[in-house]
Amino acid sequence: MRLMVRSLLFSLLVFFCLGSTCKIYGQSVTYFAKYDKLADSLSRIYKIPSCIILSVGFLESGGGTSNVAKKLHNHFGIVGDCNYRVSRYKSSYKYYPTIRESFIGFCELMKSKKFYASMVGSKDQKLWAKKIAATGYAANPTKWSNAVYSISKKYCN
Repeated sequence: MRLMVRSLLFSLLVFFCLGSTCKIYGQSVTYFAKYDKLADSLSRIYKIPSCIILSVGFLESGGGTSNVAKKLHNHFGIVGDCNYRVSRYKSSYKYYPTIRESFIGFCELMKSKKFYASMVGSKDQKLWAKKIAATGYAANPTKWSNAVYSISKKYCN
């Protein structure tokens, strides 16, 4: 049912946003539609709202269009070994063999944080964004958590 609603919303947004003024909507909707099943499956495993997973991924990767997302398959801005031998891209961000592994890496990182145990199963997207930001995930925690929450409200509700 949820997938049908998202598909209908996607169709409506594409219909109304055929002009260049809605480019960000198309990009956003495409990103959310493309990774929705992956985020849903990880949400069931890790008990992190799928919309938070998608919103963080979208924000950190520019909707999957950043160089780090394209060359390192890293949609979450996670720092680590860029595996230059394989990626041929020098960066302080971690290389993942697949985008799926990047999504799993994000969930595993959240699972390793102290706040995780108290948030497991919570659907409070605003609180999730604040808790993630408070761990040092973002340079400006307030601005970042507000951005994640705004994205989640816009594309998931």
